[in-house]
Amino acid sequence: MIHDKQLLQRRFSRHLRSYDTSAVVQRTIADRIGGLLEQRYANGGRIRCGVEIGAGTGFLTRHLVRLFPEAEWTANDLTAESGSWLPGSVRFETGDGERFAFPDEACDLIASASVVQWFDDLPGFIARAAKGLRPQGGVLALGTFGPENLREIADTTGRGLHYYPLESLRKEVERNGLRIAVAEEWIERQLHPTPADVLRHLRLTGVNGVAAERWTRDRLRRFEADYRSAYTLPAPSGSDGEEGVTLTFHPIILIAERD
Repeated sequence: MIHDKQLLQRRFSRHLRSYDTSAVVQRTIADRIGGLLEQRYANGGRIRCGVEIGAGTGFLTRHLVRLFPEAEWTANDLTAESGSWLPGSVRFETGDGERFAFPDEACDLIASASVVQWFDDLPGFIARAAKGLRPQGGVLALGTFGPENLREIADTTGRGLHYYPLESLRKEVERNGLRIAVAEEWIERQLHPTPADVLRHLRLTGVNGVAAERWTRDRLRRFEADYRSAYTLPAPSGSDGEEGVTLTFHPIILIAERD
């Protein structure tokens, strides 16, 4: 799938502030990656040079700087405004992370959280990232989403991203000479009062950037009816009404080392 990167840039740029407060699952992914990196690498002194792809408002960046304060960090994001959210010690580069030019000096750590699902050629990015890592111990840490992510939206609108399952991502990483250290996934469901609130949440987090669409009144009415019909969660027994409608997230985390 070829993504409209200009549309993505406009939408994420417009909603960075609301992303920082509303992107709860994305923050959880960054926190989990930070915790795993701390368990495995924070006390070893191995991380001296690192790159983060798709820094956003710095969910993961702040973990990286805290855990590895002596490292030289370069952070990238599609939106120039992202740079103002990041710690001052981080070198920032605006641009498409999928085409980021990794430094000539091999990186000790390449990290990315909740970004690579937007890439047109994720296997190609993994191959380039693997080559950008220091031999014998360079670390790749990826957080992304699996096929169940935003299932309700895909089923109701017929539109959605192509998400790689964990096993496919594992194979791509191993194909490029990396050894899997951590591979995990989980399903997380949010409850929203109405389908309109789901759309509002997606807009506030910028992740409605699959395509430029015009929501007519009739189309919105059909979307809400179809969504309610398929994804309403009944209220607990003994109470009145409905609890809300679901929105599914399917986080995946991979940490791998170059042999």
